Amino acid sequence: MKQLEIKTNKRLLIVEYETEAESAIEWALMHAFKNPNIVNHGHKVKPICNGSDLTNEIAKGFIPIDEKGARTKYPKAFLISYKRFLNAFIDVIESKGWYWGENPVSLEREKIYRNMGDIFKADGIFKVWQESESRTFKPDQCLIFEIL
Repeated sequence: MKQLEIKTNKRLLIVEYETEAESAIEWALMHAFKNPNIVNHGHKVKPICNGSDLTNEIAKGFIPIDEKGARTKYPKAFLISYKRFLNAFIDVIESKGWYWGENPVSLEREKIYRNMGDIFKADGIFKVWQESESRTFKPDQCLIFEIL
């Protein structure tokens, strides 16, 4: 299980479960009790959404709308327009050394070196990939909470 606490205009907790099914069960249990203030992972939290359900509209609630301050704090959000709240949310995650969605390290070079017989370089690339994978959140296995 991976988890990361981030601070935007709200304190958020992102938790990735081992499987999508485990995430779905956790989400269902939280809503079955209809308790808006749940203690989870050592924090009193309010469930916001599944990672795969995160949209610009939901992320808009996490990101300050003040364009001047946000432009420097969340630069990826401003590549196209200042209304890219989901990109800004991902910026916050990446600023903590984590990734959202896909592991940015490719295994293509590892395969090439392994096929050439250069096990030392291939193993080095694979180690970097594993390290990056351990810091990559898979949205379909994540739940996002507000820390109260």
